Amino acid sequence: MIRLSRTVAVIAAPLLLALLARPAFAQSSGDRNRTLGGPEGVSPQIEQTLEDRDSAFQPDTLKRRMQSYYDWKQQLKDEHGFGIGFNAYWLYQNASDVLGSEDDAWGQIYRLQGNWELFGRGTGHPGRIEWRIEHRSNIGSNLSPSELGGRVGTAALNSGFAYSPSFDTDLAVFNWTQLFNNQTAGVAVGRLAFDVYLDAMAFQTFSRGFINRAFVLNPTIATTGIGALGAVAKGFVGNQFWIGGQIYDGNAASGDFDMDTFDEGEWLKAVEFGWTPAIDRRKTDRIQFTYWDKDAREKAGVPKGSGWAVSTSWKVSDKAFPFLRFGHSDGGAGVAAKDAASIGLEYTTRPDQALSVGFGWAKPVSPASGPTLRDEYVLEASYKFQLLRGLSLLPDLQYIKDPAKNPTTNSVWVVGLRAILTL
Repeated sequence: MIRLSRTVAVIAAPLLLALLARPAFAQSSGDRNRTLGGPEGVSPQIEQTLEDRDSAFQPDTLKRRMQSYYDWKQQLKDEHGFGIGFNAYWLYQNASDVLGSEDDAWGQIYRLQGNWELFGRGTGHPGRIEWRIEHRSNIGSNLSPSELGGRVGTAALNSGFAYSPSFDTDLAVFNWTQLFNNQTAGVAVGRLAFDVYLDAMAFQTFSRGFINRAFVLNPTIATTGIGALGAVAKGFVGNQFWIGGQIYDGNAASGDFDMDTFDEGEWLKAVEFGWTPAIDRRKTDRIQFTYWDKDAREKAGVPKGSGWAVSTSWKVSDKAFPFLRFGHSDGGAGVAAKDAASIGLEYTTRPDQALSVGFGWAKPVSPASGPTLRDEYVLEASYKFQLLRGLSLLPDLQYIKDPAKNPTTNSVWVVGLRAILTL
């Protein structure tokens, strides 16, 4: 009980400080829907579906029909504070060398999600319910991309980790998000997706140009299930600095709504500090430090662990958007890597097309008994085509050097093709 009380105090402190520090700026009309987390959150994804994007093909008949749908969604949001969206992700991958005979994979992710602003709509302190029904699996009898990453032999830099074979249809997100202080501080409480808030940044998403874990989710940070009971508090102190804290059920399992794990009292906790040159640039131009700690999971036999991570991104022009992230852990809490770093660049060649290139490195956690695993490296390149307003296609190429669990192979090529539908 004492340990939990201390943790709650750490989580609540950032919100209290943010509320006491009144930032001297006016909220811009173009940033009325602020959120606590990154681009994988329910509310940001719904906002993205309402954006009028440039696309390679814009058939007049289809454009008119779809515009009526988007107008209906916007009207629903404006008049009733209700937002809704659907996202589907499909990924095919093939590897040049694997452990076993199957060298290709097909995976899918589906999300039906919504929010409902029930309190303070149109003010600086809105409150809303956020929910998401999610499903992830392989397609047919094929391997899933995350399983193919295991067959390649990667220990930390999985080539398709997000596309799981065993994420049953689940109410993955169901929480109350309350913003304060002109939407510069807030809390989220309920069933949360940890990757929306923990070390969140512009490239911690499935929707940009990277698929390998090196670039999407820092392998030195402990994780828990998508849909963990928990709480997050974040807030700005002034115009440039923010602080935050968060806590999650450390035993939650993705695709499994099991309240019993919460009673075990084993937690994933984190605090963060960040800087941005201006609050309205925080989504792209930022430097963030995160310290995390996770309790030992006694029933699972996983020791406690801790570590830290730094992530930064800076949009240097309308076309060039580079980022850098690195981290260190003590190797506990079931993390994939003790040390890791990645650097990448997204370059917009046309309003409807973007090139992404990145390099990643990781020192995997070696088993307690067994040989020391070698360092892994990955070079990934992709090219995103926005075919229609709600449909994109992404050819992807990964070069993985020294997969740690496949010591007889020095390098593996993984080619892939990803499609995303947003409605």
